[in-house]
Parts: sequence; C-alpha cells; structure tokens
Amino acid sequence: MKNIKLLIDKYIFTKFDKHFPRLYRFLTLDLYSNIYTPIINKIRYKDKYFFNEVIIEINTYCNRKCDYCPNKYQESPKNYMSEDVFYRIIEQLKIIKFSGIIRFSFFNEPLFDERYVKFAEYIKKELPNAVQVVVSNGDLLTVEKALQLEKAGIDKFVITIHDKNPERAYERLSKVKDVLKHKIRIQTQKDLSMQNVGGSVDVSKYKNKKNKKCPHPFVMTITYNGDVVLCCADFYRKYVYGNIMQDTIVNIWNKNAEIRKELLDDNYARYDICKKCLEIE
Repeated sequence: MKNIKLLIDKYIFTKFDKHFPRLYRFLTLDLYSNIYTPIINKIRYKDKYFFNEVIIEINTYCNRKCDYCPNKYQESPKNYMSEDVFYRIIEQLKIIKFSGIIRFSFFNEPLFDERYVKFAEYIKKELPNAVQVVVSNGDLLTVEKALQLEKAGIDKFVITIHDKNPERAYERLSKVKDVLKHKIRIQTQKDLSMQNVGGSVDVSKYKNKKNKKCPHPFVMTITYNGDVVLCCADFYRKYVYGNIMQDTIVNIWNKNAEIRKELLDDNYARYDICKKCLEIE
C-alpha cells in the first residue's frame, strides 16, 4: 500500500501540483480527504472518522518570523520532545498498525533537532508502511542532510521558501532537488493558499482560499510534551484532549469524535477556532 501511495504521488500528484494547482487541491483535499479517506478508515479501523495522519512536534523552535505565522508575535521557545514521549507515540501507532502519514511539523523547524535522523530510522523500522514527511523552510537543508534523511526513511520533503526574493534559495536548493528528484516539493509563499490559523493571523492581503469544509479532519496533532490538541491550527494549544503519556492514542482521538463528525457531516463548527478558520459568522 505504501509503494502505491508513493507511485501515485510521483506520477500524478507531483505533476498536477506543478501544472494544475486547483486540480491538485481537489484531488488531495476534497477527493482524498472527503471520499477516499473515510472509505479506507471504515475498512481498516471500522471507523470512517479515524485519523490517517499524525503531526509530531519534535521541537518548538523556528528561526523565521513570517508575517502569516503566529510565531511573528513571540519568540519561539527551544523545547524538545522527550524521547520517552516520542517512543510512546510510535509504540501506540504500532499497536494499531498505522500506515498513514507521519508529518514532522507544527509551527517549528524540525531540522533544528539533531535527533531527527535517529527518529526517522526508528519509525522506518517500527512502522514500515507509514509515509514520513518533513515540512521545512529549507534553511538547514543541504545535499548531505537530504541524503541522510532519505536513507533514514523520509519519503517526502515539502520545502517552503519564505523569502520575498526566493531566487538565491532556489539556486541552493536546486542541488538538493537534483538528488531527491520527485521526493521533494519546493514552493514559495506565492504558491501557498494562506490560512488564518484559526484566526491567529491576518492573511487578507495574501492569495488565500476560504475553506468550505475543515481541511484537516483526519489529522492528529501531538505537541512536544505529548499533548494532543484539536488540530494543526491550534497554535496556542487551547483545546487539549489528552496526553499521550497518560492515555492511549485511540482513546484520546475518540474524545473529540463528535466534533469531527459535526465538521465532516454537517460542516458545523462548535468552537471559535473552527468558525474563524472556516470564516463562519
């Protein structure tokens, strides 16, 4: 199944993303999230609302202050996920034979964590069918680091150049792209569909797309201390449903099942963060 996913990404999604961005969004968000994922979840987990992606915040620091990110309002703390928390997450995912996406991000720059390679190797060993994705600004990504991470188990690199004049960064990262080929996606801020992060930032001056439905209903977000928050837009961690060190990953997910059901089936937003994200009055 993992190989099929990667082949589809290589020969279909990658090309659509480059030449037909609107079609790419439809395939990856509307079709994949709203139709394909519920069917697969129903077959695999007997629950169409189950998660198919896990965001892991291995560290909290980011070296950037982008004006479309909440980090611009405060100094990024330098906290690191303890290895006990990390291994507990993977242990829990192994129990359910997780084969979805594991994404290293959450308003941070994961490449500042020197343990990253070790973590990726461990996931590759314990969860061989999971797809590992790194989301980065690319400032620390060299050819050597890219090859090291690829060997460790990273399947996809999503790199966003946040400079207003990205030419120099493009030139540097082109060498990385030469070795990673289809495994890397390089984009600039102009390519992004800006989101207001649950109302945390004003992106009205940017090319942004209003969400008609929740774009991430099947994503579990785990912060550096093991807290599971409502979603990847909960920057201030206002909605915490449990801690991975105190409960199972399945129990925590099921605690907000009704909220996700409302968002998916009725497009009803119970919380302010959802209303602001969906721009519902």
